[in-house]
Amino acid sequence: MAYVREKKVKGRNYYYLVKSVREGGRVRQVNLEYLGPKKPSRRHIKELRKRYD
Repeated sequence: MAYVREKKVKGRNYYYLVKSVREGGRVRQVNLEYLGPKKPSRRHIKELRKRYD
């Protein structure tokens, strides 16, 4: 399942749609889409999840 991750770079917040994937016994996050510096609305997040699930 995809989810939104907030990442802080040089004091500014950026949002990404990410998915957890198991590779070689480890779990890593794969960036699916860059969402920008503004926090996406819940409605927009639902639409994005449908696209990637």
